Parts: sequence; C-alpha cells; structure tokens
Amino acid sequence: MMLAQLQRQQREEQILLSLDNLTYATREQLQVINSLGGDRNAQRILARMEKDKLLLAARYEKKVYHLSNKGKQIIGSAQGKLNKKEVTHALMRNDLYIKLGMPEKWFKERSVSWGDNKLIPDATFIRNDTYHFVEIDNQQTMVTNKDKIKKYKELSKVIFNQYKHHPILIWYTVSELRRKKLKESCETIGVKYRIYGNM
Repeated sequence: MMLAQLQRQQREEQILLSLDNLTYATREQLQVINSLGGDRNAQRILARMEKDKLLLAARYEKKVYHLSNKGKQIIGSAQGKLNKKEVTHALMRNDLYIKLGMPEKWFKERSVSWGDNKLIPDATFIRNDTYHFVEIDNQQTMVTNKDKIKKYKELSKVIFNQYKHHPILIWYTVSELRRKKLKESCETIGVKYRIYGNM
C-alpha cells in the first residue's frame, strides 16, 4: 500500500473513531478534534468520506455527521440506533470537550453508583487527580437540575472519604438566567462547581 493511501486510511479511521465516541459532530468540531487543518481541507476530507459512505450527514443549523453502517463495520463500533433528539445535546457536549482542552480520559455517560444511589453524568474525566463530572443543561427543568446537584453533593462525600478530594461538577448551559440559577443551587447545596455557557 502506498504511503499516501495508508496515511489517508489512518486519518479516516481516526475520524471514524472520534465520531464513535462523539455520536454526532459538526465539521468544525471534527476539524479541531482530529487536527484536519484549514476549512477547505476539512471539507474535502469529510466530503470524500461521505461519498465513500463511511459517514452520513444531516442538515440542522449546520451539517452534522455521524457514522454509517459501513463506517461502524470498519472500526468495529458497537454504536446502536441513534436518537435525533440527542443531536443538540451531543454537539453541546463536544463544544465543552473542546473548551476544556479535550481531556484524555473522557468517558461519555458512564454510570456512577454508591449505596442505593446512581448518577449518569453526561461525561466524566479525571484531571490533576480530581474527578470532574459534566452535565449538559439543555432541556432539563431546574427542579431536575437541583435534584442532581443534591445527588452530586452525596457523591462528593463518598469521593472525599475514598480519594481525599471533592470532585468538580461542570455545567454547560444555554442562557444567562439558567447559569445564575445553577450557580445559586450549587452554592446553596454546597458542591465544587464550574459553569460554562453557550451564551
């Protein structure tokens, strides 16, 4: 196999693997995450992959890519049927992943259980020996968010007893009003937190 062909195959597999992890992504997100260079280069690569039926794309406010069955087979993806209702949520999570400097060990929707309690953060990662839990505030009610923060407070105690640090709860939200309400709840309940906004 010629070198150029091999490099192309490796790059395509890298893009497929990142999409397997992200579920949905825009060209801009794939461009940053996979270091695809300038806009024209990224568009050319993704258009070719779409033509070769490795990717599928749907038009929302922007073109949004996801794995095709052929793409899944190439990388051995176990990704199930996709839910179009999750597009905005997935794109927001990708934006935050990039904003946070693309943490190395980024686990999407991995369940955390203790005692009779259970939480499924939108993402979890460890940085500087500290657990970080990510919540994407897209369409949830503030009552639901407040209940989650209370559960994170309980989880924080468990993690402190076991690992001697308080985890950081990271919110990504869509409006200034929601940011203020989340800040208020986190401070009242007493969890370590950071809030990012798509505002």
